[in-house]
Amino acid sequence: MPLMLISRSNTSTNPNSTDRSIPAHPSVHLGMGANLFDGECSFRVWAPNAIAVSVCIWRDERMSQVLLAPEPSNPSYWSVDVAGVVANQFYQFLIENKGGDATNPGGTVTRVDAYARQVESAEDNARGIVVDWQQKWSEFATPKFENLIIYQAHVGSFAGLHDRLNIPNYATFADFQTKLEYIRELGFNALQLLPIAQVDGVDNEGYGATNLFAPHDGYGTPAELRSLVDAAHDRGLAVIFDVVYHHASTSHNHYWEYDGNTTDSGGIYFEDPFQYEPARDEDGRSFAHWKSEVQNFLLDNARMLLNEYHGDGLRFDMAHSLTWECTQYIIAGIRENPYWNDKYLIAEWTADQRDRWGKVIRELGFNAVWGMADPFAYRQAANAENAIDELKSFIGWMGFDRPWNLVHYLLGSHDQIADGNSGNQRENRYFVELFGGRDNWYARAKARLGWALNVAIPGTPMLFMGSECHHWGYWWPNPDRNPATSEHRFDWEIAGDAIGIPMRNLVRDVNWVRWNNPALRSSTLQFIHEDRANTVLAFKRWHESGNIVVVVVNLSDSQWQEHDYGIHMGTETGRWEEIFNSQAPQYDGWNDSGNYGYDLRVQEDGKLYINLPKWSVLMLKKE
Repeated sequence: MPLMLISRSNTSTNPNSTDRSIPAHPSVHLGMGANLFDGECSFRVWAPNAIAVSVCIWRDERMSQVLLAPEPSNPSYWSVDVAGVVANQFYQFLIENKGGDATNPGGTVTRVDAYARQVESAEDNARGIVVDWQQKWSEFATPKFENLIIYQAHVGSFAGLHDRLNIPNYATFADFQTKLEYIRELGFNALQLLPIAQVDGVDNEGYGATNLFAPHDGYGTPAELRSLVDAAHDRGLAVIFDVVYHHASTSHNHYWEYDGNTTDSGGIYFEDPFQYEPARDEDGRSFAHWKSEVQNFLLDNARMLLNEYHGDGLRFDMAHSLTWECTQYIIAGIRENPYWNDKYLIAEWTADQRDRWGKVIRELGFNAVWGMADPFAYRQAANAENAIDELKSFIGWMGFDRPWNLVHYLLGSHDQIADGNSGNQRENRYFVELFGGRDNWYARAKARLGWALNVAIPGTPMLFMGSECHHWGYWWPNPDRNPATSEHRFDWEIAGDAIGIPMRNLVRDVNWVRWNNPALRSSTLQFIHEDRANTVLAFKRWHESGNIVVVVVNLSDSQWQEHDYGIHMGTETGRWEEIFNSQAPQYDGWNDSGNYGYDLRVQEDGKLYINLPKWSVLMLKKE
């Protein structure tokens, strides 16, 4: 179908003004940005300081300019329907500022669609691309929250280093898709991707988008992202997207002075007359969260990820830096859809405000909060610094209603492992590196202990990529200026070497122990044994099915190898079976370190006498 114009055609790609003598009619369809309907495409943009708006549409190098009309119910929004537009056509808005005062200088600005689902680049003159997001999806149900075990990964740096792909720079959605089986074989059922929205360049973590609605062009197209999600679902992996609603990019920010208005040096998406926070801070340019239009903009982004990409959850970066009202509005808007009540919504909320975490769940409507203090508490415990108290500070769910209200990541997330300063952020390292490196047996033992404990305690376990194979050093998505080595992507040679494989074995097996024992996914916890002199702690977990598991943690060099360490079992009696030992030989431990195959029975003194290896986690199931 040929493109049917509502206003004039022009072969210029940068006209200075719009001919307003030709009438236009607002769109009859709903939806912001460019949306395809039967035989036509609607275009809608928010431009409250405009006196004219047009959309430039490209087909085969020819550009046609179509006038938009202000909507009668709200003239801050401009829209039009254009027949003949199809997927993959380029488009761009021309916005003529009304002029007349210091913050409205007049003139015409060229803008990429704020809601563009695909852009050609992060450059200031980038064009949007019309996207048809409809497709057939595999059948998949988001796992129940208590069943989630999350693997956190960065798309661009996960594949390509020392693998058959041999990618010199950064991976794509298609490259990442080839690694899904690896993640699933480790026993994870959820994948949390670091931000995938368009950013300026690729040498960062993704926390500062130039375009929130478009996937990063270096990673691939919307269709390729949908393919990745569908393939993950086909392998039993839920997909959780990381969203950044606090700020946008500091460079090539496509929302800056969007309709030509310069109020508060930022314009409509950033102006902040109530001074909630500066329009620019160290992380990026902060959105005007108090404005209803901005709140709707952010809500629409969340809805897009859940609807068009079939996301299974969202992790809100720096949720504590949004206004309470804005966050409440976004979460409530998501919950309006009854089909999204199974979507796992996670808040990153500063540990300095731990006293507010309960309200974050109950009043804002999040399902979970990141346990931001956990990695540091476990580091302290592994250093034998007040170890029992440090352990007890994160075992449990801190007054929440349910254990899955807390996401635990004892070995660290990207926040603790990424070093964006070429190796000079020395506290930001993989856990094993902090304790002597992957060649150090004790460092590896403490890492094994950390993940096994993470899986055994109440809460949602999460592991950052590389931790499952004792990755060395730190993570950074692109080559840096470290004089020792500039490469810090996920190294597949490490994942398959003699040190990496035993840790992978442990991660896989202990994840399956959690799957096979509903007690470890229940809302139960009881401390039954506390030996501060030897730094040994034991707790019990149980399930209504009759499944009972006792977890024993030894955070010391002491060990007992003659079945001579007694665990106080409380009211429990009978026979017990060891179902996991982090010091088993297949995990880099040694033979006969634990109690495999041994007839364990609670004695008359109420104790269960066991072998207890140093720096270990044992799990014992009642028979």
